[in-house]
Amino acid sequence: MTTSPPRPRPSAAAPRAYLVDRLLPRTPGRWLRTTAWASLIANSLLVLTGGLVRLTGSGLGCPTWPRCTDASWTNTPEMGVHGVIEFGNRVLTFLLAAIAILTFLAVWRLRRRHRDLFVLALLMGLGIPLQAVLGGITVLTGLNPWVVGIHFLVSGVLIALGAVLVTRARRVSLPRVAHAHRPGQVRTDRRVVRALAAVIAVSTALTVYLGTLVTGTGPHSGDSGEVARHAFDAYLVTRAHVVPVYVLVLATGAALLGAYTRRWPAAVRRRLVALSVVLVAQAAVGYYQFFTGLPVAAVALHLVGAATLVAVSATTVHTLYAVSAPAPLAPQGAAAVREPERRR
Repeated sequence: MTTSPPRPRPSAAAPRAYLVDRLLPRTPGRWLRTTAWASLIANSLLVLTGGLVRLTGSGLGCPTWPRCTDASWTNTPEMGVHGVIEFGNRVLTFLLAAIAILTFLAVWRLRRRHRDLFVLALLMGLGIPLQAVLGGITVLTGLNPWVVGIHFLVSGVLIALGAVLVTRARRVSLPRVAHAHRPGQVRTDRRVVRALAAVIAVSTALTVYLGTLVTGTGPHSGDSGEVARHAFDAYLVTRAHVVPVYVLVLATGAALLGAYTRRWPAAVRRRLVALSVVLVAQAAVGYYQFFTGLPVAAVALHLVGAATLVAVSATTVHTLYAVSAPAPLAPQGAAAVREPERRR
């Protein structure tokens, strides 16, 4: 009777190596795309929770920083729902930090071949403590509208970086996306495409910035007590906010017209259609809240729309620049092979 040799026991290092390879991949793949999407969604979620803090009057629910009170790191029952909402918004920072770390790990081994992914992940990671400090300054200054505006603008920058990170992660890990975004597809209209992309980027930035001035002038101060507000005329600052919106709409419309009449790549057309839909929805909510006295639900929806607008604009601009970039030069060997074929 023969006996089979004993099976080797699995090494304890095998699961550890598998986990390391999953968290620190050597090639771009699904994990990179997952962390990139998580970074974008988490930073967009921060805009919503920050808006809820303001709209529910919970901005000083935790009256100091970094503690919630002088004696407690967390909210207390005496603070009621305002303390819960404000402290919950602070806790979200830890989720953002965890996602930022995972994203950074996902690009660590790729940093030499894909330096752009590494830089984007690093900048987004550094933005998390910056946001935490700005949130603290916001509380310590009694919800100063200028500081609140900067706090929101940094969120906008992180959302734009997250959108670009998602786009580039998909491009380097999905061959169909790399093919759709390949450079050199737009040659004749290259300058026009890049000019329109620049106008879309600048007008989006101005729209968001002036939107913070409108919010800082409006009634939703973030606390039920006396809080400083901008001294601008509400009607005039709203009209100023609309100017870059009109420019953005015109630039998007011109790009959309060019994309279909000049047969720009399908990836560009899809991005411009998405941007157009977001603009129409955001304009509808904006006009509704203006003519109905800024109801809380409409303002919250407008904040979500602003985050979406930044993300879609960033991906649209990035795609426009990608397809209009000069095509890479062919290797000399390939050119030498093609040359005899032309002479036939």
